[in-house]
Amino acid sequence: MIKSKLDLFRRISILIFILVTVLSLLFIAITYFTTKEFYQSSTQLTDKDVAAHIAKFASPFEAQGINKTIADSVFYNAMVLNPNIEVYFLDTAGKIMYYQAPDSLIKLHTIPLNNIQKLIQSKGETYIKGPDPKLPSQQKVFSAAEVYSNEKLAGYIYVILGSNVSTNSSNMLFGSNAMRLALIVFAIIIVLSILLSTIYVNRLQRSFKRIIAVLNEYMKGNLDIRFNRNEKDEFAPITDSFNQMATLLSYNIEKLKQTEQERRNFIATISHDLRTPLSVAKGYTETALTKINDNTINKTEIDAFIQLVYKKLQQIEVMVQNLFDLSRMESVHFSPNKEAFIFSEILIEAFHIAERKASEKNIAMHCTGCEDISWINADIRMMERVVQNLFDNALKYTPEHGSISIRIEKDEYTLTVSFRNNGVLGDELIEWINIANAQAVALKIVKPANAGLGLLIVKKILELHNYSFHVTYMNGLVCFSMQMEIYSQLSLS
Repeated sequence: MIKSKLDLFRRISILIFILVTVLSLLFIAITYFTTKEFYQSSTQLTDKDVAAHIAKFASPFEAQGINKTIADSVFYNAMVLNPNIEVYFLDTAGKIMYYQAPDSLIKLHTIPLNNIQKLIQSKGETYIKGPDPKLPSQQKVFSAAEVYSNEKLAGYIYVILGSNVSTNSSNMLFGSNAMRLALIVFAIIIVLSILLSTIYVNRLQRSFKRIIAVLNEYMKGNLDIRFNRNEKDEFAPITDSFNQMATLLSYNIEKLKQTEQERRNFIATISHDLRTPLSVAKGYTETALTKINDNTINKTEIDAFIQLVYKKLQQIEVMVQNLFDLSRMESVHFSPNKEAFIFSEILIEAFHIAERKASEKNIAMHCTGCEDISWINADIRMMERVVQNLFDNALKYTPEHGSISIRIEKDEYTLTVSFRNNGVLGDELIEWINIANAQAVALKIVKPANAGLGLLIVKKILELHNYSFHVTYMNGLVCFSMQMEIYSQLSLS
């Protein structure tokens, strides 16, 4: 992995070097051709009137044709004044009538008039090239003018301005001090570019090494390792994504561990809860069978034994139903069937049922604010289960001659229902009830073994409704409290 990583950055360095080199050569080439074109265009612009001056002051065109004496004088003066120009005299069709060079050097004897006429029409302001009669394949800057005789077009004067322009422009480009200075500056820029690119690539390489080191540690099993946050690092999006992924993975791992521990506790609790009524039912059944075999039992005793066994079987049926309901609520696709109803109605109904059971243990029951008519939007069957389970829990753990009190309080938006009873509550159970599932996973808090199915179902239902649920314990008084959002307040009348 390290070797391939170094190869990667070596390839990046080579690629940067190649790119800088190619761009440098391209820059030099563009500079050369741009300067050459600029020199030629400036030459044409400067000498645009040469042909016009010849036509005005020394034109060799006469009615009989070309005056060769005057033409030779023009050639001589042109060579003295500017040895880089060549003068050609053309007829009205563009055919060369007279020139100074030997015939063997002339390759093109007729000059196309299109560019000549364009230049004349633009008064020399347009950058146009024309063919060199000596080198027809090369286009060169020129000056041109029309020559009239007796107000009639007699021909054209065609002056090549750049017979040595290419050589001169190249010499100017590479021989001037400015160009040498430009090349030196550009060389410094290239060196600095390569140096800065190397430093930057090395920086990337060090960051990449740190990433590889963290990933290797994570691969070895160190699931708590994370990248340090650095917004200036080019790899920050990658490291941030890794940190989020690792955190989520750790959360899921802890959740699985918690689920496994809760499953073990749950199985132990259920096994114990199921074993007790089954053992009792089995014991009553064995006793009844023994007495029947000994003929020492009457019908009244048989009925009593059957009632006791039936009661225990009912307890088992309730536990199995609770298990089924809990499994259904933990399904990903499960959602409460919500509807609007008055919460106090189901509370009062459950209160009267619990009141009869409480009288058997001499437990006093009170309900404050139970006449409240606030509405909530929830699954009515599930909320009935919550209320019933809270009453059952209070009745189960409240000692004889104890008390159970229910209170309904509300503000503008929230309905708070509290169940208070005498009893004992362990710290682990309090901590588990009062913490949300996500926090429980993060803090590695699992459901205690003594948490029954009733409270587990209550907590699950309230979480599905996004209602809060917490418990407090002080001086032998247990208080379960749940807060629900008020849907609407309507009168029963």
